[in-house]
Amino acid sequence: MNSPLTILVAGADTGVARALAARDVTAELVDPGDVADAVRSLRPDAAVLAGDVDLDADAVDALDAAGAPVVAFGAEPPAATYVDGFALDSDDPVDALLREVRQALDGETRLQLQRTRRRVTRLHDSAASIAACRSIEELFDRTADAADRVLAFDQCWVGVRDGDSFLTKARVGDSDWPKGDRVDLDEGVAGETYRTGKSRLVADTADSDVVADPYGEIRSLVSVPVGDSGVLQAASATPNAFTARDLELAELLATHVGQAYGRLRAEADLRSRQRTVTELHEAAPELIDAESRDDLFGLTVDIAERVLAFDRSYLLVAEDDRFAMAATSDPDAPESVPLDFGVVARTHETGRSFVVEDVYDHPVAESSDADAGHSRSLLSVPVGDDAVFQAVKDSAGSFDDRDLELAELLVSYVTATLERIRSEAALRESRRVIERLHAASATVAAAETEQELLDRTIDVVEDVLSLEKSTLLLRDGDVLVPVAESAGSPENAARPMHVSEGLSGKTLRTGESSLVDRVDEHEDADPARPEYRSGISVPVGDLGVFQAVSTEYDAFDEDDLNRAELLMTHVAVSLERVRAEEDLRAERDRLSALFENIPDAAVSFEMVDGKPIARSVNSAFEETFGYDADDVVGANVDDFLVPEDAAEQADELNERLRRGDNVRRECRRRTADGVRDFLMYVVPLTLGEQNVRGYAIYSDITERKERERALERQNERLDEFASVVSHDLRNPISIAEGYLELARETGDEAHLDTVADAIERMRSLIEDLLALAREGRVVGDPEPVDLSGVAREAWAHVDTADATLQVDVDAEVPADEDRLHELFENLFRNAVEHAGSDAEIRVESLADADGFAVCDDGPGVPADQRDRVFEAGVTTSEEGTGFGLPIVRRIAEAHGWTVELGDSDDGGACFRFTFD
Repeated sequence: MNSPLTILVAGADTGVARALAARDVTAELVDPGDVADAVRSLRPDAAVLAGDVDLDADAVDALDAAGAPVVAFGAEPPAATYVDGFALDSDDPVDALLREVRQALDGETRLQLQRTRRRVTRLHDSAASIAACRSIEELFDRTADAADRVLAFDQCWVGVRDGDSFLTKARVGDSDWPKGDRVDLDEGVAGETYRTGKSRLVADTADSDVVADPYGEIRSLVSVPVGDSGVLQAASATPNAFTARDLELAELLATHVGQAYGRLRAEADLRSRQRTVTELHEAAPELIDAESRDDLFGLTVDIAERVLAFDRSYLLVAEDDRFAMAATSDPDAPESVPLDFGVVARTHETGRSFVVEDVYDHPVAESSDADAGHSRSLLSVPVGDDAVFQAVKDSAGSFDDRDLELAELLVSYVTATLERIRSEAALRESRRVIERLHAASATVAAAETEQELLDRTIDVVEDVLSLEKSTLLLRDGDVLVPVAESAGSPENAARPMHVSEGLSGKTLRTGESSLVDRVDEHEDADPARPEYRSGISVPVGDLGVFQAVSTEYDAFDEDDLNRAELLMTHVAVSLERVRAEEDLRAERDRLSALFENIPDAAVSFEMVDGKPIARSVNSAFEETFGYDADDVVGANVDDFLVPEDAAEQADELNERLRRGDNVRRECRRRTADGVRDFLMYVVPLTLGEQNVRGYAIYSDITERKERERALERQNERLDEFASVVSHDLRNPISIAEGYLELARETGDEAHLDTVADAIERMRSLIEDLLALAREGRVVGDPEPVDLSGVAREAWAHVDTADATLQVDVDAEVPADEDRLHELFENLFRNAVEHAGSDAEIRVESLADADGFAVCDDGPGVPADQRDRVFEAGVTTSEEGTGFGLPIVRRIAEAHGWTVELGDSDDGGACFRFTFD
């Protein structure tokens, strides 16, 4: 049932008012000029214009403020825009008028519906324009235009959330409503609309306890959500200014605006994200090139502020019982916070990222004292295993998933670079430790005694490996005995153990190192003290075991084990060397005594670049070779001892020594007094192996060799005697025997003359044989002899017929004068026999060597016969015996000279004698 109506009738037609009153309607007839006052006093539900009535602006404003629709009653529809309905003055005018009034109150009159359709049509046209916007600024300009021009809102405001307030994006109307560019997020109907997501029509603000209007001028309004981003509001200074239709149109506009705003913001966010990601990638090289953790963290907070636009950011590192502030863009940030502090602790514990909308409402988040409670939004990202990156903003809800993704991208660069820095730092530290370890190992290797080596090893363990509690155990039979401990080791830190016991025994037996994180869980561990919790066990070759322990679990890592293994490798080698050197020193002492006291010459040598370098000689060496030890030691032995003609033999000998061969042979070696014969015995330090040291012992066998050579010459002469006797004497003997038989048979004594000649021939041969045997013996002690004088004296003792002698030599030579005299006699006799009785013979000095020559002007000796003339029994003369020149050669060789036969300048024979 319809409620009673109060209708204001404007016009002169009193019949309309009375007819309405008859229908239980309160109808008041007023003059058109008094409408405004009547509306303010009566507050009617509607107004009826009876007849041709035109209202002034004051009346229209009053009706709008009262929310009273205007219905015209007459013959024709009025043209005025403020008329909401029209009832034709017909057969049943009152019923038609009341129906129109009621429809007008519901906004359902034909005029109202037409206007609504036109507004919707214009709104859809504007919606297409709104959807085509390319920027947020353009969007809200067109929104304001649609609210003003299409929806005919006198005042309209659009705000979007920005932090904890609405930021004004569009405004229609002359008043500054709402006041300022920002409206608190919780303020009035706008805040309620945003929180609930529901539209609100306030017919009269005086009846609402939600509306906030600092100017007191707003009496009615429409408030609708713009997506989930903001609020659109239309307001009026008069109550009841808006209908449900206005609310629907405002919602439709807000829907289009919200969709466009969402799209534009998404596009803007995407572009912004792309720009940010690009800038982040461009900034990445700064991070990647960071050389230290502090530089990296400083760059991180700088990029977070400069590129990601975070208000304040922090990098906290877990250290001991607090998070240390490693870097921050907040000058008031504390130096550290507790390990259980808020979201940073949760991030560190879980390894997950967090976004906190509002610190005040979060069950875990806290603000530091320095922050003074300003932080409202927070994001927190883990950095590796021991650091956390955080960013804060002063307004709630300032971070979203996009911000988190960007922060995580930034942190991914940081984490990768941090790993690189830590790896490089670890590598540098490892290299530094390894370098120090190598340098220290050289110190260990330089130890000369076992105790010195053990002491230096413990020093390296403490100073370089930084192991406070360590023990070195060496094997003594079947027991591992502690021989050295670090200063930090407690009393009774280790005990002797059988090689079959515990982890130390296993380490020695297997030769494998062990890293024990928990002693109490290791099956082989049998610690000397109960407080030991972890340790390492490393073999020292097959000589012992090194162990380090700690009273904390998991105190050692693979680097500790590897470095200990490296050191113990050096220790094992050095320990073997020291022990070997100690044995070697004892052996060397024995060898030195033997070396010095053996009666033969001895030299200790070292092969350097294939040359035997003398390291020491005994006194017998100095006496035998006549060289001072100071001159020989440090020099090439071969330079002193090896004659020129034995160099190739010496090279072959040195190669055998380099291979580690044992050598025993006879050789000729040079002494200060000349070349002598030796039995050489060379002993390398190690047979059959490549080595560079050894001993050479020389036994002088010169006298024995001289006797052997004299015996050899004697045997040669006996062979010559036998040859001559068996061949040369056979012919004259046969002749003598034959003619002697003829003389006996015939009695002719003339045959005896032939026998006599044969006997004379045999006598000459025998004399020459005796001379050959005599002249071939060793010469006497050489003395200086005048060569020219001996030559002239020998010339006087030879039957030289008409031959002449020219002596062009003026020199003294060391020789046996008698043997030299016989040499010249044989040469002169040979010249007269072969060059003729008038031969010219010369004795002259050699121009190209130290020596002399005897030359003649005879026919000479053919080149192919020159070597044979020095053989016994070879002659080209019928009267010669063939022994003269062999005698010459024997005498020359006995003096150590060389004789050669060649051509003289005159084409005759020339005998050249060269002094060696």
